[in-house]
Formats: sequence, structure tokens, C-alpha cells
Amino acid sequence: MTDKAQVIFANGKPAFVVIPYDDYVVLAGAKARRSQKSGQHEFVPFVLDEFIRNPIRVLRIEAELNQSQLAKRLGVSQGYVSRIEGRNYKASDRLLARIRTALKRK
Repeated sequence: MTDKAQVIFANGKPAFVVIPYDDYVVLAGAKARRSQKSGQHEFVPFVLDEFIRNPIRVLRIEAELNQSQLAKRLGVSQGYVSRIEGRNYKASDRLLARIRTALKRK
């Protein structure tokens, strides 16, 4: 693979990444190779939780919130949200339920 990715920003934050097609085929695996051979172009949806392992971070990103916004809804610090979104943090069912409840509030 190559490091020639193009990052597209929106509101000063990374929004999209464009990579060479051959790199996409490597990342997408057999499904992309089949569609490439048949000449068909197919939309492959991006599934966030296939790339991010922490369910808390996935929920927050899908809710389109930053860490500070989630922290405010939970009544905790942004630093705490950062810690619970860490790679090795194992979220309890109780914490996940609390976060889901907080994300439903607007």
C-alpha cells in the first residue's frame, strides 16, 4: 500500500480520505476484487465499528458529538471520556446503557 492518501477537511476537521483504488481493493478484500473482475462498480458502505473497537467511541461518533459534548451530557470531564474511549478500556453494560441514554437526549 501507499501513503499517498488525500485528506479532505470540512470545518477544519478531517471528513474524508481518498486512497488509490488498488489500495482500496487490498483493504476491501475479496468483495472488491470480484466486482473489479466483473467490471461492476459497487458502493461499499463504511461501517465504523469495523475500524474502531471501542463501542463508546463508536456511539459518540455516530451521534456526531465530540468528547466535550458527550462529557457534558454525562456530567463528567472530557478527560474521563477520553480515558473510557481508550483502546484497552472494557466498558461495562451499565456504562454503555448510561451513554446510550445520554446520547438520546438533545
